[in-house]
Amino acid sequence: MVSTIQSGARVLVTGATGYLGAAVAEQFIQEGYIVVGSARTPSKAENVKSFFDKKYGSGKFEIYASGDLEKEGAFDDAVKDVEAIVHVASPVGVSSDDPIKDVVEVAIKGTTSLLNSAQKYGQNVKSVVVVSSVASVLDSSVPEEYVYDEKNWNDGALKTVIELKEKGEAISPFIAYMASKNEAERAVWKFKEDNKPSFTLSTVLPTYLYGAIVPTPRSIGDVHAASTANYIVKYYTGENQDYKQVLPPVGFVSIVDVARASILIIEKNDVSDGQRYLLNAGPYSFQQIVDIMRKNFPERQSIIVKGEPGNYEKANLPKQYDGSKITRDLGLKYTDLEPVILATINSAKEVLQ
Repeated sequence: MVSTIQSGARVLVTGATGYLGAAVAEQFIQEGYIVVGSARTPSKAENVKSFFDKKYGSGKFEIYASGDLEKEGAFDDAVKDVEAIVHVASPVGVSSDDPIKDVVEVAIKGTTSLLNSAQKYGQNVKSVVVVSSVASVLDSSVPEEYVYDEKNWNDGALKTVIELKEKGEAISPFIAYMASKNEAERAVWKFKEDNKPSFTLSTVLPTYLYGAIVPTPRSIGDVHAASTANYIVKYYTGENQDYKQVLPPVGFVSIVDVARASILIIEKNDVSDGQRYLLNAGPYSFQQIVDIMRKNFPERQSIIVKGEPGNYEKANLPKQYDGSKITRDLGLKYTDLEPVILATINSAKEVLQ
C-alpha cells in the first residue's frame, strides 16, 4: 500500500554538501520539510547548516555524519525517523588505478547499504528516490538519429572498464563514472525485485546540471567544487574561450528542477513507484551560453568569448534525450536555458573576477 508524504515530514538527503545535494535539501526546506543531510564528516556540512539556519531559521536542517558511504550500516540511524530518502551521494571525477574497486563498487555499496538500512530500520520510510544519471542510458551501439528514453541502459560502460583494465590501459574518470552510475542503478532495481520493500522506489536520471550554487560560494574554490557549474563559470571569467565545445552533448537540466522532481516523485509516489525518470530540458550549445552571458553582462564583452553569435548548429544533436515522461506523469515543468545560466553566474558573481 502506498502512503502519501506531506510537507512537514523529515527527509534524508545523502550527499547534502555537494552541488546537487545542497540544492535538493534547499528545495525540500522551501516546501516545508525538515531535512536531515548526510555528510562523511560533520565539519564538512557545517557551512551548509549555517547557511540554511541563517536563511530559513534553525531546526530546518540537521547533519548526519555517515562516515564511509559503502560501509554496511552507515545509514542505520539516519533512516529511523525519516519518511523519505533522496540518495544523491556518489563518487564523481575519481581518478584511480582500480576504478572498479574505488568508483564502481563504492557507488553500488553506498546505494545498497542505504537501501538495506531503510529496509531494516526505516519503519517510517514511505518513499526513496535514487539520483542516477543520463550516464545510465547512454549506449554507443544505437544509431546516430536516436532518441534516448527510460528504456535504455549503458551496460557497455562496465564492459569497457573491464576490457581496459585487462589490457592495462588507462581508464578515464568519466568512463568509470558512467559504469558506476549504471551499475548502482541496476542494483536499485535488483534490490526492489529481491526485497519487495514496503517503501516506493524510483530513480531520476538528469542530463548536465546547471543552476545556482548553494551555499553562496565564499571563494573561487567553492565554485570549482560545484562540478558542472564550473564549466560555464569559466566562460564568464574568460578562462574558457572554446565556444565550439561539444562536451557533454546530452542536454541540460536545472539543478532546481532535479530537486523539484524529487519532491514530486515522493509526494506522488502512487504514480512514481518503480519508475525511472530521464530529466532533460533540451539540447544546448556553448555558443548559446556565451550569447546569453554577453547579452546579460555587457560590461564583460571583452572577457566572454564572442564566437559565432546565433550559430547553434551544435545544439542540433543527432541523438536526443526525451525528458517528457516526468512532465506527463507528475507535471514537472522545465526551466529554460537562459534563467538557469543566469542563476548559476549570479550565485557566484561575488567571488568571480
